[in-house]
Amino acid sequence: MKARIAVPLLTACAILAIAVGYRAYRHRQQPDDPDWLLQHADEQAWLNDWINAAPVYHRAELLYQQRNDPAKALYAHVSQVMATSEMSSFAPQIASLTDDLQVLAARDPETRLRILTIRGMLETNYDAGLATKTWTEVGELARKQHHYMLASRALGEEGIAAFLLGDINGAQAKVMKAYLIAKYLGDPAARVRYASVYGAGLVALKKYDRALKPLDEAIRVADTTKGIAYPSIATASKIEALGGLGRYEEALTLTNDAMARATARHLNMHISELLRIRAGIYEKTGQAKLAADDYRVAIDIGKQVSDWRGLLQTGGSLAALYEEQGQLEDALHAIDDAIDANKQIPDELYFLPKNLSIKARILARLGRTRESNTLYEAGADLIDSLLAHAPTANVERELITSMQRVYAGYFDSLCRKNRLADAFRTIEKARGRFEAQSLEHVDAEAPRPASDIDQKLAV
Repeated sequence: MKARIAVPLLTACAILAIAVGYRAYRHRQQPDDPDWLLQHADEQAWLNDWINAAPVYHRAELLYQQRNDPAKALYAHVSQVMATSEMSSFAPQIASLTDDLQVLAARDPETRLRILTIRGMLETNYDAGLATKTWTEVGELARKQHHYMLASRALGEEGIAAFLLGDINGAQAKVMKAYLIAKYLGDPAARVRYASVYGAGLVALKKYDRALKPLDEAIRVADTTKGIAYPSIATASKIEALGGLGRYEEALTLTNDAMARATARHLNMHISELLRIRAGIYEKTGQAKLAADDYRVAIDIGKQVSDWRGLLQTGGSLAALYEEQGQLEDALHAIDDAIDANKQIPDELYFLPKNLSIKARILARLGRTRESNTLYEAGADLIDSLLAHAPTANVERELITSMQRVYAGYFDSLCRKNRLADAFRTIEKARGRFEAQSLEHVDAEAPRPASDIDQKLAV
């Protein structure tokens, strides 16, 4: 009986050994085979580890040039862009990729798809309006070429762009779908990214407690998946959430670790973002000088790389800090720079109402009432447009709170000038807007179950 069992067992062991050996043979290092190098680099890039993939792509590019294969050489060439993208301005990099699409080698379907994917990644950090168009094209081409996981990622990137353009409802649906596909079909890098951006969105809406769950998930998946890139978005957003919850010591400790990693990799946009977040923590702990220093360095870095989104956020924060300290001319200069940055990405409305309100307050304190009132009205109109896309009662309340602040500042400015009749007309106008929102979203105050996203992230 024992002999009969031993024979099949030996056979199974032999088959397993052959399978393991074949797998090792297939994955053996072949540094002179450009196809092997390209596949290896693509595996690293799929995990968002573009920095370590870059030298492998470079070696493959040289070998493809020697082989006279321009399409694959171009594919390998553009795949190196992301490794150093944050070291210079995005605009010329995007323009260069657009030029690459016109060359003969870009007619190859895989090469064209890769160029568009890299361009979309840059545009997501540069201009959400441009990114939307590119990711839509990436999704269409990916489906035609049966790259369905890439098509799912493209949908998630469209969602990120939608959030920045003010379409919170559309953003939520697209990011959630990409997250679920990544989670249940086994795309850990995408799971990290979309859990990260969902958490970052909650942080932007000051839902710090709720944000920690998806952010911690993103960090956990990154830590337990071999080869996956450092979760910089999740880490930065977690720092901001901890600061919002008053857990300052934890936030600063995590900031120092993240700053060291970003500096070692020359990730200038991430360094700028970390400086902005740390400055906010310094503000909350009464260290105004340290806060102003961090804001200024973050702005300098943002200007070097044309990080318009970072500039409009950081400039607004620095202006508000200067205003609080009574440095009104410095505050006006800072907020003008922030609003000018927004002009470079005019489709991105989410942060603009706050900056217009800050400038309106500064102008009111400088006695420039007419200009101030115009800006208060513009800010309220923008919030109205954002409310049209608010998907939940929580988001509606957050935006209405922003509108209330705008009108409160407007009312206060008019009262200081003893324009009481105008001030009360403004209050009546505000009340009309709030009542209109209540009628449009009649069930906004009704108890609602946890959102689908919250339930799925808890799984």
